[in-house]
Amino acid sequence: MKYPIFFFVFVLAVVVGLAMMFTNYSNPVDRLNGLMADEPIDDCYDNTMEAWFIEFNNTQDEGVTMEEADQKAAEKALDQYEECKTDDK
Repeated sequence: MKYPIFFFVFVLAVVVGLAMMFTNYSNPVDRLNGLMADEPIDDCYDNTMEAWFIEFNNTQDEGVTMEEADQKAAEKALDQYEECKTDDK
């Protein structure tokens, strides 16, 4: 083989591509971040962020870690967002 480094890079790219393809990025925190980045600022946006903030503070007061509080707050905020969007219809 004349250029083994190119072969290695190609194999590495295929392996990383397959790993990324089958990785589950649908946890609530990532979904909320993506949703809020694309959402126009309206009442649903405000209510969603308010629900996240309140739940995050309440769970932090219970003594959980920031990651756990963010997870719970994101779940609550996503529920709030879905409820708000279904009420608008």
